[in-house]
Amino acid sequence: MKPSPAASPTSTHDRILAAAARIFARNGLTGATTRAIAHEAGVNEVTIFRHFRSKDRLLAAVVGQNFGTATLPVAIVPPAPTAHLHDDLIALARAYEKLLTDNLLLVRTMLGEIHHHHQDHERQVFKAVFRPLKTALIDRLEVARTAGELRTEIKSDILADLFSGMLFTGLLKRASRDIKLEYSQEDYLLAAVALVLRGAGFAAKGSVR
Repeated sequence: MKPSPAASPTSTHDRILAAAARIFARNGLTGATTRAIAHEAGVNEVTIFRHFRSKDRLLAAVVGQNFGTATLPVAIVPPAPTAHLHDDLIALARAYEKLLTDNLLLVRTMLGEIHHHHQDHERQVFKAVFRPLKTALIDRLEVARTAGELRTEIKSDILADLFSGMLFTGLLKRASRDIKLEYSQEDYLLAAVALVLRGAGFAAKGSVR
């Protein structure tokens, strides 16, 4: 399929990027071919190479468009901290889940394959998607440790990884067509917050509501 003669280079460029993001998410990085991307975009393969030179450069452009620092949506900005640790952890968890949900297909594809073949792209994805919220979470946990709300023997970065890991696992389970859960997303999120506070906090503080 060929693009219409009226298609401008900019619109063709954007159409290829959008098609590539869908194909990478659907078929994986290895399974995605320039032929499939060309078909999805309504162009021929030579047009892809004329715009991006190679499949790897196309992947880099897709990563840059979806996860580059210049294109991050406002929704990725971490919620402002308050004086209530419980509420802040819930707000951070909801922001994290929304971010992953919005980018689930592409993130899941990259996490599954880039680790072995495209480390530079993997680092960019992790930096753009995970780092802002993880940094905000670590900072909030550090404030709580200083205030005596959390035990100091548990490092904040470890606790942040455990917390985000629970949320990520829960999201992947809910996204699976083969797994039917008898609890809601909100119940899971609240349970994850409760586990963090009960595991790293002090029962006498009454941090968990």
